Amino acid sequence: MAPGRLADYGSGTPWDLRSRCRARIRPKHCRARAVVGVEALARTLSLGFCITSLGHLFVQNPDLSATIAFAKKPPSERSPEARARELQREVLQHAKLRSRPRSMSLSSEIGKDEEGAPEYKAPLLPGFTRCRLRVAYDGTNYCGWARVKNGPLLTVSGMVDRAVSLAVKHNVYVQGASRTDAGVHGRGQAAHFDLPEDAAAGRPQDWQARWEHQINQQLPSDVRVRALGVAPSGFHASISAAGKTYAYRLHVGDNPPDPLDRFYRCCLGSNKALGVDGRIVGENIDRLRSAGERFIGCKDFSCFTPDAAAYASRTKAAVRTVRSITVVEEGPGNLRIEVSLDGALYRMVRNIVGCMLAVASGRMALDSIDELLDNPPKLDEDHAWQPPFACMPPEGLCLENVYYHDDF
Repeated sequence: MAPGRLADYGSGTPWDLRSRCRARIRPKHCRARAVVGVEALARTLSLGFCITSLGHLFVQNPDLSATIAFAKKPPSERSPEARARELQREVLQHAKLRSRPRSMSLSSEIGKDEEGAPEYKAPLLPGFTRCRLRVAYDGTNYCGWARVKNGPLLTVSGMVDRAVSLAVKHNVYVQGASRTDAGVHGRGQAAHFDLPEDAAAGRPQDWQARWEHQINQQLPSDVRVRALGVAPSGFHASISAAGKTYAYRLHVGDNPPDPLDRFYRCCLGSNKALGVDGRIVGENIDRLRSAGERFIGCKDFSCFTPDAAAYASRTKAAVRTVRSITVVEEGPGNLRIEVSLDGALYRMVRNIVGCMLAVASGRMALDSIDELLDNPPKLDEDHAWQPPFACMPPEGLCLENVYYHDDF
């Protein structure tokens, strides 16, 4: 402290000076403590008044205690309407958990062979009614059709699970006829779900149209269902299928592609990643058709799937029957390759189209297709198969239809 300021505190020992300094500063803190004390006292008095008022309220309104006791009961003990609301809430929570994505990353496990899912071919259990429906979807924003354990939740079947569960007020899981990959579209996908008999017994008379409308109301605009009805005895969406038709659309001309088709048609151009020149393919449509004819028949397609190492030890599992491959010209530079078969392996159709384009562009010989179909894949040191062609992107592929022996 400056010597000139000591006169303000008077004379005395340093201890006296420090005491006088504290005396001048203390009142401000004392005032703050007094204000805090008054506020605490006011809160205490207000709380006491509220408790006293609440006690008088309980005395004057004896029904209030019964109302509070009723509110503490679980919904299942209140009323039938409350039980129904609780069931609806559980269904909604369960459906959101199945359909809401954890991340937008794509999984390589999406679209694996149908034999890999143990629940996929479960039979109809007693006490259930099986229903079937058709599903059309734009697969651009989805990680494939199928649900995969510990995989991404943004799948088409997950969205249909949610919508159907909300419509029928029961947790159901749809089983599709084809497990399309991430980004692949579907126009005629078939699926079924099992409904408990108590829910089936309470259906309204026009339940097909009503439930179909409710399901589509719950679905996003890029997924729609139709042809909802009761499945015949022994029906299974995958096992009962008599055949499937896939269509791969691509642009191969010199003219610029239609920007409205960018999510549904693969634009080749001079694609270095695929190793295919679209202009050369457009000039060799006949060679493209000749390459497609080599795949027709019952043959071993183990060289046309990334799981070639798994099929190398069991060649019968990779045998599929291709009934027809048709190349359709849809306009200037636009092509559609339709593949009809009894069933497809993982990425089999996209690899067939990639092989056909490699032959049409001159990168592969036509006879090399027969060599790939007649001989097992030659694995490298890492037990992986490196095909001489590229797998086509998923946006050009669409599941056009799944055929059955009836009119479904």
